[in-house]
Amino acid sequence: MRGWTVAATLAVIGAPACRTPGTAPVAGAAGGVSIALYERPGGDGYGVVDDRRWVDVAGDTMVLDRVDPGAALPSLVIEPLAGGVIDIGACLRDPAAGGALRCAVRARPGRYLIRLLYVSSRLRYRSQHAATATEAGRATLWSRFSIVTPDWRMRAEITLYDGVPGGEPAPREVARGRVTLDGGTAMIDIAAHEVSARLRRVYDGAVRRSDGPDPRDPRWGRESQSSVWLWLELPGLGDAGLAPGAVHVHVAVPGEATGDVDVAPALRRTGGGELRLPLWVDDQLIGKRERWTEAPDDAVLSDRFALAITNHGDAAREVWIEEALRPAARRSLAHAWPRAPELGHHRLRLPLVVAPGATERARFAIDYEH
Repeated sequence: MRGWTVAATLAVIGAPACRTPGTAPVAGAAGGVSIALYERPGGDGYGVVDDRRWVDVAGDTMVLDRVDPGAALPSLVIEPLAGGVIDIGACLRDPAAGGALRCAVRARPGRYLIRLLYVSSRLRYRSQHAATATEAGRATLWSRFSIVTPDWRMRAEITLYDGVPGGEPAPREVARGRVTLDGGTAMIDIAAHEVSARLRRVYDGAVRRSDGPDPRDPRWGRESQSSVWLWLELPGLGDAGLAPGAVHVHVAVPGEATGDVDVAPALRRTGGGELRLPLWVDDQLIGKRERWTEAPDDAVLSDRFALAITNHGDAAREVWIEEALRPAARRSLAHAWPRAPELGHHRLRLPLVVAPGATERARFAIDYEH
């Protein structure tokens, strides 16, 4: 048995314990394959195969073909379901049988229904999303999921999940369908449907780097930039509203520039129950931001801001000033002009309407108590 890989029999997350020999037959039991595919927003994932099949036993070994090459053999569970008493021992990968499994077995000659359950790193899905905004307040959203299938010459039920077992938040089903496993690429579509949408210009003037200081450091968020971005915001599609993946956005709303952009997964933003997609910089708008920090004592830190938005275009524009908030035991607005901004859990927001050729300004201060 040189070159074979020993497969330990261990349970996987969500898998029931193996049945003991002598389990009663399952009435009306039938074979079939179902596959659950899990994906994290960060890009890693795996598949869990639940394969129920009839096998013929004529000796002390049996060969199980149709096992995915990416199967993590230590995750393999084989469970007898029907046909009588059967004792399945260790399973070995058999290169001479095309990578199939050869398993030790003790049972009377005959047919048995067994269940194979295992994890495969090769079975994944890829998401494609498209959002088209052609009228104010609405967008059409469409999703497609592609799966490179194993060549098993059969049909299977596929269920796709956003997230993985044991992760936070818990996995959420995003699509399912019955597909042919023929070695090709199967598609599962979610039909185009309308959702609420809005285009919003946002000036987030802070420059933040992944290698920058901690948000509790007075230097955090000190650097500034001047770009005002146009965002597509989709209320109701927050953290659990859309499966991981890039989003192709087409904008053709009257009064707005027409354009297309692909928003990478890492650029998607969620919060407050909405999905936010950055589109492009509005070069008719220029932002200016000044920020200074005071720390009168060890318990209090104060951020003070002076901001301005200049409109070089020929139409009035609403621009939302945004500032990320530091973590703190308590936050309070110490000063605001011309009016108080909205203070959320993670950010401050203040809308300004800027006339053509004009400049609008705002000032505010936030105290943080640690």
